[in-house]
Amino acid sequence: MAEQLIQAEPDNSDAYYTHHHVLTVLGRHEEALADMDIVVRLDPQWVTYESRANVLRNLGRYQEAVEDLDRAETIDPEGWNGGFGHLFRADCHARLGNEEAALADCAALPENHWTPGLLGAPKGTKPEVIREVRRLVAQAKSAKQ
Repeated sequence: MAEQLIQAEPDNSDAYYTHHHVLTVLGRHEEALADMDIVVRLDPQWVTYESRANVLRNLGRYQEAVEDLDRAETIDPEGWNGGFGHLFRADCHARLGNEEAALADCAALPENHWTPGLLGAPKGTKPEVIREVRRLVAQAKSAKQ
């Protein structure tokens, strides 16, 4: 259905956004990224950059994901801070071995933070996320040696 909508309305960002979700579920991340590139071009909102960042995370392209999360925060700091951007960016920084940046994003999480591991990001309470982030940083640094 999303493909039919794209055919009928090639400038409809919602159609590409929906299509990217389908492709992501199917594990076709490169194609999902192509859809999100179009969404960002057509409708550059903080949420579209955050969504593209999550596709980049799926592909292991963590530095590019950080850049999109930074853009998302710049576009609408208040909206972005109300979402899971800090969690996603902490995860990316941790996987890059950037402990200071990862922990800075963890510090920005609310004290009552809890997630079930949303989109593969560290799960649990704020202290549990911090422990997992530290483990990911150590793992990234070990892999670089």
